[in-house]
Amino acid sequence: MSEASLPIALQLYTLRAMDASEDERLDAVARAGYGYVEAMHRQDISAAAWRRQLDGHGLRAVSVHVPLEAFAADQAGTLQRYADLGTEIVAIPVPNRKLWAGENPTADDWRTLGAHLEELGAACRAAGLTLLYHNHWQEMQRFDGQLAIDIMMSETTPGHVGLELDCAWTVKGGADPVALLQRYADRCPCVHMKDLAPPGQNADRMGLEDVGHGRLDWAAILPQARASGAQWYIVEHDMPADHVASITRSYAFIASRLNA
Repeated sequence: MSEASLPIALQLYTLRAMDASEDERLDAVARAGYGYVEAMHRQDISAAAWRRQLDGHGLRAVSVHVPLEAFAADQAGTLQRYADLGTEIVAIPVPNRKLWAGENPTADDWRTLGAHLEELGAACRAAGLTLLYHNHWQEMQRFDGQLAIDIMMSETTPGHVGLELDCAWTVKGGADPVALLQRYADRCPCVHMKDLAPPGQNADRMGLEDVGHGRLDWAAILPQARASGAQWYIVEHDMPADHVASITRSYAFIASRLNA
């Protein structure tokens, strides 16, 4: 597999605090080796202009994080916008406020979210898009021994809703990303590549580390991701100390493993 064709994307949230213009950020992404990005929801630019901007840096948006609120405000318009951008996948980045803020959620709250995602996933499919759900650590809490993510996903069907497994947040929540990739094989086209520093380190970086330089077991995770049908390996670091160095190190690590 050539370097240019590697299915590695960068979640642009990683660079949101980088002191640079948007074009400078996209240039940094391309220079780090990436050919693809996962975008964040935005409404300050037309889909056509946004696509031209990415094209100008040799980048393509393969997926985009879209909050539930955007669909609630204008579902048809939001779907059309991302179809026009040329994305294949839309992912819900966080659950609703009650589940995100930990306001004493119940198993039924997760079931309700799953049922809502099932309806939204059907609409996405009709628009030619695939809907995924991106987890944090909240989804790894247990209700009578069952993970919240499993309760939520039990209300969905494979043709309508998939999972964008965030490996670091899964581990932070006390669950096993390999087991979840096995459980949701063929429903995880995107995997978020994120790493955790050893306990007590990188407090100024939310305890995160560049991919391959932390404590996650990538020797087990990467082969399982591939076996489970991963199409895109999406790098994300919520708060890197050095944006360019971080995205470059993470890309180099993943590329070395995919080309091995």
